[in-house]
Amino acid sequence: MPIAIKRNIGLFLLGKMTAVLGSSIYGFAIGLYILAETGSSLNFAITLILSVLPRILLAPVAGALSDRWNRKKIIIISDFACAIWLIIIFVVFTFGFSEIWVLYCATAVLSILNTFYSAAVTSSIYNMVGPDFIQKAMSLNQAAASLSTILGPVLGGVFFGFFPITTFMIINIIAFTISGLASVFIQYDLFAEKKERETDSSILTDLKVGFTYVKQQTFIKNLIFLSVFLNFWFAVFPVAMPYLILTIRKMESVQLGIIEGSFSVGMMIMAIILSTRPEIKRKDISIFGGLLVMSTVLILLGLPNFPGMMAISNLVFFPYLIVMVLLLSSSIMIVNMPIMVLLQKNTPDEYRGRVMSLVETGASAMAPLGYIVFGFLLEKMPVWIILTISGASIIILVHYHIKRKILVQHLRTVDKPQAVTVDV
Repeated sequence: MPIAIKRNIGLFLLGKMTAVLGSSIYGFAIGLYILAETGSSLNFAITLILSVLPRILLAPVAGALSDRWNRKKIIIISDFACAIWLIIIFVVFTFGFSEIWVLYCATAVLSILNTFYSAAVTSSIYNMVGPDFIQKAMSLNQAAASLSTILGPVLGGVFFGFFPITTFMIINIIAFTISGLASVFIQYDLFAEKKERETDSSILTDLKVGFTYVKQQTFIKNLIFLSVFLNFWFAVFPVAMPYLILTIRKMESVQLGIIEGSFSVGMMIMAIILSTRPEIKRKDISIFGGLLVMSTVLILLGLPNFPGMMAISNLVFFPYLIVMVLLLSSSIMIVNMPIMVLLQKNTPDEYRGRVMSLVETGASAMAPLGYIVFGFLLEKMPVWIILTISGASIIILVHYHIKRKILVQHLRTVDKPQAVTVDV
């Protein structure tokens, strides 16, 4: 591996892992603090909405700006802006208003800034490492994020009993500062096309051009539709698992934490494996095979609630659920990685930010609706039926796309990116 690419990946992983770990520790502590101060699950839910909603609403705009402006500057400014914003929150919360609404404001603004950071980073990975190391870079990126997600709640839970909430703000300030400093030394344009870009058009025009481009690309359009429906049905997992484990099976909360933590462990393990292997060639087999595994596991997750299974001890189903969740998260990596690599390699640089953001928006927009629908259905139907319906629906979705063959044909073809002219 060339020294410049190795240096880029090293600095990138340092910044990413530091930022995600700091945010994970901070986010976990904020959730515990709000629950401890208010005793209200609704107030906790508000923080989740404030952390997700800006990403859904602003991702297309963030993608357009990442195609329009210098991505390295966006990344650096976003990191340091997060640090400065938390300094302001720290001062206000310590010397002014120690109230929950201040934390709501902190969460909302951090989510907005992270949306622009994420769009710029995602669209810069190809230019940072080139086509030959894109799978390695993205796999290591996911491994670092998963490890930080695993360590965050653990460290946050340990520190929460010893330090005030303002300490977690300081931790996150330091994390964003380190991430910003690392980004200063990364060559984000190492493989960028050397050409001038016109920036006299408006953001609305750029958005329109991005939408037009996506409409003209059958593969991307079908991929977004696939993501929308897939993420709706997968939304059953984070809603049904706590209900199944705590309410139906009467397990301990620590067991729920271990089972849910195994999700990040599975992603990290598979990401490390993919980072050491050559790029996946048969992307169609990887994606649709992974989807079939995912759907099967969703159905099998309902087994502890299946008629006749309630008499079986939790000593049996506790390790069973851990294994199932490990398989589930591993299958997600097998699905996501070839898709992201294919998008990175086959999207022209001038559209990459908008395309990646539109795919992300399509993937995440249906999740809140899924949470509401499945939360309602869990009070009306057995868990195993809902999980079976969700898993079977994904199987039907896979069968539909295989039968149409359009998406499959695109997945079997990995060409060099070609510029496409879009008339407005």
